[in-house]
Amino acid sequence: MDRIRNGQRDGLAITTTTMTALAAGGEGRPAWRIEKNGKKAALGEKFIFDIQFFAQERTEPATPKKRQKTRADGKVCKSKDLTAAVEIVVGLLCLWAFGYFMGTRLIGFVSETVTFIGDVNILRDGWFQQLAISAIWTYFMTWLLIGIIICVVVVGMTIWLVGWLISFKPFVPKLDRMNPISGLKKIISLRSLVELTKAVIKASIFGLLIYLALMERLPVAMSAMQLSVAAGAWLLWELIWGLAIKLAIMLLVIGIVDYAYQKWEFERSIKMSKQEVKEEHKQMEGDPLIKSKIRQKQRELAKKRMMSSVPKADVVITNPTMLAIALMYDRGVMAAPQIVAMGKGVIAKKIRELAKEHGVPIVENKPLAWALFESAEVGDEVPENLYRGVAEILAMVYKLKKKAS
Repeated sequence: MDRIRNGQRDGLAITTTTMTALAAGGEGRPAWRIEKNGKKAALGEKFIFDIQFFAQERTEPATPKKRQKTRADGKVCKSKDLTAAVEIVVGLLCLWAFGYFMGTRLIGFVSETVTFIGDVNILRDGWFQQLAISAIWTYFMTWLLIGIIICVVVVGMTIWLVGWLISFKPFVPKLDRMNPISGLKKIISLRSLVELTKAVIKASIFGLLIYLALMERLPVAMSAMQLSVAAGAWLLWELIWGLAIKLAIMLLVIGIVDYAYQKWEFERSIKMSKQEVKEEHKQMEGDPLIKSKIRQKQRELAKKRMMSSVPKADVVITNPTMLAIALMYDRGVMAAPQIVAMGKGVIAKKIRELAKEHGVPIVENKPLAWALFESAEVGDEVPENLYRGVAEILAMVYKLKKKAS
């Protein structure tokens, strides 16, 4: 406690109380002890407890401003495994949908190639270039549609999960990326451990599925050697297709699980400490101390403007000592009398003094003064339900001014 009184704010002085017999096992005895400067301190003593450690812990969810800044930096929640799984699944679906078309074109190309090689055209110059161009064009047109569909689906899925975002900040070179210590921390981290675990699990499942498929279909595959070329090729295709479907489903499940983990990891990485939340709130809303000073300055300026309007007023209606409301009315400009100054207590006294100093008539009318004070603000026109009372006072003031002149 003395350290805090002396201005050292590195901890919080806490005075504990003696626990009751229910917790301590005996009334009036300390229930537990605390280490203080290497010694045990019983409850009831004063000790220094540093709460800054807990203030810096990232326990608060990220604010919208933090999320927007993180997104602008190119940091979003994404899963490479889910993207790869979707690519494979979409590719298999495309093969299932367009497989006949693709097979027909490829078989036709092979047939044309065999015919071309057996023809006399092979003896001419440039036969290889002609054959290469035909092969490239055939394979390009065969796989182009599948490639376009896969790209469209993957881009659409990414936009759906992440949203539309173009950021070049991840490509900006940073010196801290060349720090070997930072690189070592990235290698030895929870994320790297999870990635290694995923890789081992995927490799193990891949190997297990391939082994089971081969053991199941090996006798059938061996019998393919006794079949015709077309029948044997079709049998091997069924074997490969069935294995590909199983692997694709497994990859999709792993991708979904990985995305859930990446989502959790991303939310954890952008969490904020309570101090960061307070600082951001100050930046957005402004420092309360500064805001109070600004409001005080605004009140002072408004008060000065209000007081400068008192000499121009036509009449000041009082309570007589508690309230003062200054009214001004210009028939050529205003639709109704306007309140140019109003105050209570000290301000009312100042308004009365200025009115006397500049010869502004002061009229005592308690009900009207309270009605104006409670139903209107400075700069407002007089409410319609008070027109009659104000009009009578203004008429009396104008009549007195006319007699005086």
